[in-house]
Amino acid sequence: MSEKKAYDDRVVAFIDILGFEHILNATKIKTDQNQLIDDQYLIKDLYDVFMRIRDLMGVDEQVEGVAESRQVTQFSDSIVISFEISDEPLEFKYLLGELLHLTYELLKSEILIRGGISYGSLIHTDKVLFGTALVHAYMVESKAAVSPRIILPKSLFDKNNEYRKLLEYDDKSGREISNFLNKDEDDFYYIDYFDKCQKPELGIFVSDNEYIDHLKRLKVLIINGLRTNKPGLYSKYGWMKTKWNRTILKYKTIDECNILLADRRNDLAEYFSSELLIETSM
Repeated sequence: MSEKKAYDDRVVAFIDILGFEHILNATKIKTDQNQLIDDQYLIKDLYDVFMRIRDLMGVDEQVEGVAESRQVTQFSDSIVISFEISDEPLEFKYLLGELLHLTYELLKSEILIRGGISYGSLIHTDKVLFGTALVHAYMVESKAAVSPRIILPKSLFDKNNEYRKLLEYDDKSGREISNFLNKDEDDFYYIDYFDKCQKPELGIFVSDNEYIDHLKRLKVLIINGLRTNKPGLYSKYGWMKTKWNRTILKYKTIDECNILLADRRNDLAEYFSSELLIETSM
């Protein structure tokens, strides 16, 4: 058996399902005799969600066209994806699009995720996973991300000049890094599943109507979430409300609306012009 005795310099993403304990608790039902039994329907739904995650992220089978150094590990409600930082920047763009797609798919099941992307020393094989890069990605996810967002520090772009060029340069391919990210108030970049995902060429939404359905699902989820009496949870949905409202306001402007109409995206223009902002407060 070969033994690996040196770290690789890798980009690593640590992704976690928010409120997983609450989701697990819901899979148990209390009977009239005060006994807990399995809710087989919810357990099956949760099982299907995890199988969908494994399929989307290529946990069991390597995805075609990705770098050979790419590794994916899923355990409980967490998933880790990594690849050598020396790999071509296309791998980084693929990761961002992949995580955007994952966020979109899980929102269909009203599941929110949070994550951190970092880089550094890491050993990641199909059997072993450890290193300071993983610890840092986990800390970014648990301490800095806070809200339902996948974030990455600006230092990642400083580390790799090719990544920085991709952040600054945007061509017509629709696959550049800036098409996936937005910059938050705390200077972290985050994968924007409110606004940035609305380009059909990204392959996330087949039609404008699917994007409209996505925004409608988000609105319902946010409004219901804002009804909580838990301040910590309320702040997470408050962050989502701010981003959702900002997206609606952006496309309500005359200039943006005219662009949509010029591109014959009439359904999208009509939706934004008539949609109301979320005003629910604690």
